[in-house]
Amino acid sequence: MIDSDDFKYINDLYGHDAGDVALKTFAKVLEDNFGQLGKVCRNGGDEFAVFLKRTTMTEGRAIFKKLFRQKLTFSYQGKDYPYTISLGFAVYPDQGASREELLNKAGAALYAVKMTGKGTMAAYHPDMVKEGRAQLGFNLRDLAVNLPGAFFIYRADDGKILFANRELLRITECSSVEVFIEFIGREVKGLIAPEDYAEAVESCDQQVGDSDDAVAHMDYHVITKETHKRIYVHAVAHMVKNPYFGEIYYVILSPKPEQK
Repeated sequence: MIDSDDFKYINDLYGHDAGDVALKTFAKVLEDNFGQLGKVCRNGGDEFAVFLKRTTMTEGRAIFKKLFRQKLTFSYQGKDYPYTISLGFAVYPDQGASREELLNKAGAALYAVKMTGKGTMAAYHPDMVKEGRAQLGFNLRDLAVNLPGAFFIYRADDGKILFANRELLRITECSSVEVFIEFIGREVKGLIAPEDYAEAVESCDQQVGDSDDAVAHMDYHVITKETHKRIYVHAVAHMVKNPYFGEIYYVILSPKPEQK
């Protein structure tokens, strides 16, 4: 079982026409890599099933590794966009005597990959079923609601906030995400007190530098909507590169005593 990581973001960012192009490109990549070795089937959405004939687990792993060595991109309106994939596989007859059983086992392996970072592959093992069931209750919505701290994600190039959790809405006295977005103008600049913004950006840039994966620590004030308070916080910002959004920051805010 193979799918494109975060395919929903392609549709959300670039539109469904771009998503269709990405899907067709992905299907061609799979057909080019596996078409002569077996059968490629679309399982639904951006998920595909590949059946390789007379292939052992060791041989299959070597074949799949060749796919992961390739640079995967799709072209839309004259620009190339990178994407990553995740893959889970199972072997007949040791791990499944029927097509349905093999698909279920490969699906469990794919799910395990998704839960541990994406962009790689895994062979099925029995513990994956238990682990998958244990993870089913946790998703982004749960984190947004229950994470014990204010958290948001923003894009580095334009400061656009992509996600904010419930605790950040509470701290800023916003009743909903829509109210929060309207209040801050959807940019991190609208969240940080004006007198602190330039210094916070400079400090973050100095700490991150040219790194592709870095953490910055800053102190600044955030503004509340209703009472116009200035809340002093410590921010921990982790910058990473995302295939769709480019450089993004994951930020956790912790209120701290005001400096004297």
